[in-house]
Amino acid sequence: ATHARAAAAEEEEEGGLLADGDPHAEELAKHFIASSSGAAAGRGGGGAGEAPVLGGLAGGDEEDAGSQLLAVGAGGCFTATLGNRSTQARYYTSQADVTALLSRLASGGGGDEVALAAGGAADEAAEPRLPNAMERAQLLRIQSRLKRCLTPAFCLDYDGTLAPIVTNPAAARLPDGVAALLQQLSDRHPTAIVSGRAVEKLQAWVDVPGVYYAGSHGFEIRGPNGSQLNYTVAAQLLPEVRRALEVLHAKLAPIPGVQIEDNKFVASVHTRNVSAADLPAVDAVVNGLLEEQPLLTRTAGIHVIEVRPQIHWHKGKAMGWLIKCMCEMLGLPSGADSRKATAMPIFIGDDVSDEDAFAELRGGRGIPIVVRAEAPLRRSTAAELWLRDPQQVAEFLAMFLNS
Repeated sequence: ATHARAAAAEEEEEGGLLADGDPHAEELAKHFIASSSGAAAGRGGGGAGEAPVLGGLAGGDEEDAGSQLLAVGAGGCFTATLGNRSTQARYYTSQADVTALLSRLASGGGGDEVALAAGGAADEAAEPRLPNAMERAQLLRIQSRLKRCLTPAFCLDYDGTLAPIVTNPAAARLPDGVAALLQQLSDRHPTAIVSGRAVEKLQAWVDVPGVYYAGSHGFEIRGPNGSQLNYTVAAQLLPEVRRALEVLHAKLAPIPGVQIEDNKFVASVHTRNVSAADLPAVDAVVNGLLEEQPLLTRTAGIHVIEVRPQIHWHKGKAMGWLIKCMCEMLGLPSGADSRKATAMPIFIGDDVSDEDAFAELRGGRGIPIVVRAEAPLRRSTAAELWLRDPQQVAEFLAMFLNS
């Protein structure tokens, strides 16, 4: 967007995204356009209607802005399209080179040096952050909201929320006392575990009879012991996931540190113990798999790549369905409008997949809480509150055991 004027200079009908008269933009546009024609040819482009591209920035005289904007070091490469057309960009990985490039782009040869890194840090420090759910003011706010309904309804992620993140994903277990806490909580209020793990694993690891379980990001849902609730989404795609697991095991076996987990409707590729140098190879295998199996899609979490059915179903959808079922099993109104006054959803999670549930609860429809080591920026998450770690999550939940 910052440099869209370069595209506008060549094709006025597209229009620019910068205000007229910006001297830095005008100067940068000249540099981009001057260097784009040779770069396009270097990539085999230059055909009619093809977007001009920046390239060939490695090596050479840094002052020769007509042919290059910045020398990024031997072997470096930077390409970009001008305007809003699609691109296959190539990235170099040196952080120092990136910082230097952005600094020169910001100064634009106009004389005003911009300290991007320092300025960005200052702006981030000044941005509002989420309040902690354990602050007195927030607890009073939650209490006030709960007075408008009959009960809170808890939907809780497992890894990083109830159980600490561990090096070996198969070893993730609840800390001492948390299962007993969940038992007491579920005796008083509807409580569900909503996780990417398979339902069978959650049931074995949590082992609380009164809890609902939504495994594989909600693709499989089971009610408390003794109930008939058993709901499966996209069962017809389960063979596709089985086949994907076989391919992943075969092709990722040579890469050190990769751990592949069968979560029934989700094939999880854990990369926590994979070196940075090997991550591109993991990506290539997963992307190649998806080209062969278009009914599956890829999502990402914290040190995990997940392959699952490509349908519009996620933790947010699963949570809504769970709240409806919870109300029905309690004999309470369960319609879309009436259950707003029946159960107040409280969703707590730490990962990217939990953002779908947070988004469903924005605007007073529930209480979305993210788990982070420090207070996150408001713009970085759809959650409205935060908790520090699984221990603070347990402390928060324990407050609902009292009348």
